[in-house]
Amino acid sequence: MPSTPASTEDILTATQSGRQIVLDVLPPEHFEARHIPGARNACVYEVTFLDQVAALAPDKTAPIIVYGAGEGSLDAVTAAGKLHRAGYVNVAVLHGGLPAWKAEGKPLEGTKTDEWEPAHPVLELRKARYTAVPAESALIWTGRNAGGRHTGTLAIREGTLIREGDGFKGLFTLAMDSIANADLAGTELQAVLENHLKSDDFFFVSHFPTCTVEITDMAPVPDAPATLPNFRVTAVMTLRGVAREIAFDAHLCPLAEDRLALMAHLDLDRTMWGVLYGSARFFKYLSYHVVHDMVSVDLRVVLD
Repeated sequence: MPSTPASTEDILTATQSGRQIVLDVLPPEHFEARHIPGARNACVYEVTFLDQVAALAPDKTAPIIVYGAGEGSLDAVTAAGKLHRAGYVNVAVLHGGLPAWKAEGKPLEGTKTDEWEPAHPVLELRKARYTAVPAESALIWTGRNAGGRHTGTLAIREGTLIREGDGFKGLFTLAMDSIANADLAGTELQAVLENHLKSDDFFFVSHFPTCTVEITDMAPVPDAPATLPNFRVTAVMTLRGVAREIAFDAHLCPLAEDRLALMAHLDLDRTMWGVLYGSARFFKYLSYHVVHDMVSVDLRVVLD
């Protein structure tokens, strides 16, 4: 059901008459900083949104005008859709949202009415060198076969990112002897699998205790939105003594206190590094020993 468009004049009439609810659907901290005088708040991003509205407007025939962040944001339209589906029959959406109200010189209430922070956290690179924080970082691996999958972790021993222009170069070291399984935890098979992964069938940890990833180029992706990868990474990964070039997209996000989080998802063909066990490209009559060639890696490295 399409929503009725509302104007800023409709908002003024609503707030002066007191017979309509003007609903700000942005997060409460944004509402506290700035909002239309007389507006109420229920954040459309919260799972309790409809419960919040029900407390404000128990009568579903009551007229409601919703507004949000304006152009480029579906917050108000999404809120109106939720309200219609919940049975509210008189819902309008302020065209242009809060920016349209402000652009017409109309008053705002709040603690920061003259300040407008960016819509999403801005990546500000204040350091020339960033160092990995292993205790706060995580690498989760997933291997598969016809029977299902196994997942586990691998520790990041150390790592650095060094600024070069708008991008980075760097080096990370993974501790192969830390490889652990998670899905078989508490069973006898957990140790069996972990020992097999450390053996010469897989990662031959006794001879190759580390894996290194040398980032040779990490270039920013122009105009990347906050929820998509914002860097393209080229690196040389050395595993079992074999060096291969890899490329993947990564997400570099700002954290508090000028720290960063580097996140990525990779699907790697293990056979490129001589990890051949169970691969139908190299063995026949494998029976139940078949192991798929691709291994998935989900990575999150905290950098200080």
